[in-house]
Amino acid sequence: MRRRGLGLLAMTMMLVLVLSACGGKNNETTEASAPASGTAPASQSTEPSASPAEVVELKVTGYKSGTELGAIPELNEKFMKENPGIKVKYEGMPGGQFKEFIKTRFAAGDASDVILMHPGLSDVISYGKAGYLLDLAGESWISNFSEASLKATSLEGKTYAIPNDMNVMGVYYNKEIFEKLNLATPKNWDEFVAAAEAIKQSGVLPIAIGNNDGWMTLAALYTVAPSLVYGSTPDFDTKLNEGTATFAGAWDDTVNKWFSLNDKGYLTEKSTGVNLDQAQKAFATGKAAMYIDGSWSLAGIKKTNPDLKLGMFAMPSNAAGQDVVASAAVGTTFAINKDTKVADAAKKYLEFWSQADNQKVWAKSQQGFMTINGETGDIDEAFKEIADVVASGHSYPFLDQGWRYGGAATTEMMTSAQGVYLKVITPAVMLENMDKAWADAARIK
Repeated sequence: MRRRGLGLLAMTMMLVLVLSACGGKNNETTEASAPASGTAPASQSTEPSASPAEVVELKVTGYKSGTELGAIPELNEKFMKENPGIKVKYEGMPGGQFKEFIKTRFAAGDASDVILMHPGLSDVISYGKAGYLLDLAGESWISNFSEASLKATSLEGKTYAIPNDMNVMGVYYNKEIFEKLNLATPKNWDEFVAAAEAIKQSGVLPIAIGNNDGWMTLAALYTVAPSLVYGSTPDFDTKLNEGTATFAGAWDDTVNKWFSLNDKGYLTEKSTGVNLDQAQKAFATGKAAMYIDGSWSLAGIKKTNPDLKLGMFAMPSNAAGQDVVASAAVGTTFAINKDTKVADAAKKYLEFWSQADNQKVWAKSQQGFMTINGETGDIDEAFKEIADVVASGHSYPFLDQGWRYGGAATTEMMTSAQGVYLKVITPAVMLENMDKAWADAARIK
């Protein structure tokens, strides 16, 4: 009896397990593939439901980070909502680190799918010519961009990136401090130095700058050089590329004038230990009267102090009676790694960025001029003075955009600048180092 009872119990338990398994399978099929109205009954379709499509990860790297990120996070979120099968992973870093970083990544063969690159001959065009970037000339959405802006990303019929914005570099100034000291916007170098001295005497730092990576000195020199170098030698870039001109000799006045400001105590003290965000905060909070950077910095400044009354003027490195020349050019570009495994997703991303509505959001966050045909963008009142200079035709592109070996020259410029601040080298040696870096890069090519 005991053995028979155990056998009956075993059979009963087996039957329960079988029925449970069948019931579970029926529930799973119903949840995964319940027929929509008008489709065949579930009993007529016994094929298992298709697994959800795999999400593609799109890796994007760039030199925008911290307060300079602008609308990148906002636009990436919008893109992912419109393209749920693509996940964007953005990695940003300061501009001073990025050039060497991306050079290393391309050399190692593991650069990201999409790269936010500097425009011009020495950066995006150079990498394109070397075979690292996709040619986008055949994409229908390239025609959304103005012909003028595409010059910064194109060469010999090939287009290596989309030009996202036109930016200016200049001198931000605190209008309240200037008004309090009865200072007018300086129109030449002597007036600029006089204004800096008056501000210093008032107990306020004249110019906030951070040089922990050298980037802000590069930006400053880009605003000083247009009047001093290109005013007298408009074909300097051509001669430099041909090997008939050097930085030493042509740039002496530019670097000497800039570093003289540091010698007179007009710049942040011990600036090699200060980063860009710290310098920007010093200006935004009224601890400094001026701050030299691009139009893209306005959003970060206003975020820190929405009530700050500020403007921007072109760096008046010119002599009295000569024209002020502004620094203005395409600011950022997006390129696609030629070796990407997700080219379709990368192209969708750039197509998204090529739409006028999205470019408006980006341009506003960078306070840049739009590069889309027929669009002007929303320029802040703070840029009225420098915009007038640009509109008058007195502007010059960001300098390395016309330099064949600009990557090597600007990297050395940033590194050597730190040595000048630390009194390890002189401005003259800095220019010699830049010429050597240029020559070395030319030999490697």
